[in-house]
Parts: sequence; structure tokens; C-alpha cells
Amino acid sequence: MSETGQPMNRREAVKTTGALLGGVLITSAALTACTREPRNVGVGVLNAADQDLIEEIADTLLPTTPSSPGAKAAGVGPIINLLLTDCREPVDQKRIVDGLQQFRQTVGDHFASMSAANRENWLRRIDGEAIAKGPNHYFPLVRELSLQAYFSSEIGMTKALRYVMTPGKWVGCVPLQPGQAAWA
Repeated sequence: MSETGQPMNRREAVKTTGALLGGVLITSAALTACTREPRNVGVGVLNAADQDLIEEIADTLLPTTPSSPGAKAAGVGPIINLLLTDCREPVDQKRIVDGLQQFRQTVGDHFASMSAANRENWLRRIDGEAIAKGPNHYFPLVRELSLQAYFSSEIGMTKALRYVMTPGKWVGCVPLQPGQAAWA
């Protein structure tokens, strides 16, 4: 019996309980999603030192220009770590971790403090090695992850690419002017 003295309606009780639990779950999920903690900083496949190094490599590949900030400004280190951890096979993960260790042995731990020209020269040498060794070298994957992380970031989408918030009509073939940014 309910408080009003009438028999309890099972359907109403189940519906009310379901709505109450659904509200609690949605509220807790929304509050959890709104936290401002950085994701994957030193967590995942890459440790903090590897994440910093791969961000420096990405910033050398995608430097700051007068028209757009570089990869480091976009914060690609944690994004690369997330992409590597969540979206790549263990074979690729091992290839990157081992490749960064090999990179340190070849270049040293002072890559971040080198001049931009020296950093570019080192990456050109390593790219030459990658071309000679074939598809199993780590550097093409580092480049690919750097591009994915940068161009999926807010900075990459809005500063490096032409970004239109509200889409207009679809035009299949749009001529580009020389030097014009590609469309996001």
C-alpha cells in the first residue's frame, strides 16, 4: 500500500525509479566531463620525457609561422600520446617508444635546446634513414601522429586551416590560390 492508502502501481514505481536513476547518472557524467584536468600527461604509452620529446619533434616539423602557431603551442604532446595509446596497435606503440630511445642515442638529450636549423638538419637526416630503411622505421609514424594531432587541435583547425564555423553549400571543386590555406 502507498501513503494514500491505494495499492502501489508497479509500472509507475519502475518508471519513477528509472527516471531517478537516469537523472543521477546523467548528472554525474556531466560533472565528470566538465573537469579541467589535462588528459594523458605522462600517462599512456609515452612517459613524460617521451611526450615532451615528441612534442619538440612535432614543433620542428610544424613550427610557428607568422600566420599560425606551431605544434607546441597547440599542445600536441598529450594528443599524440592519446592517439598512440588509444588508436594504435602495440607494434606501432613499441616502434615509437623504441624509436624515441634511438633518437636520444643518436641526437642526445639536448634536442630541445638546439637551434631551429640544427633541429631541422637532424630531422632531415633521420628522415633520410627512414626512407632508406623502409616502412618499419619510426619516423614516418611520428610525422603522421604529429600531423593528426596538430590539425585536429583548435589551433590547427582555426589558424593553420581556413575554418568556417557554419557550413554553407557544398561545392565539390574549389580553386585554390597559390599560398592559400587548405580548408578544414
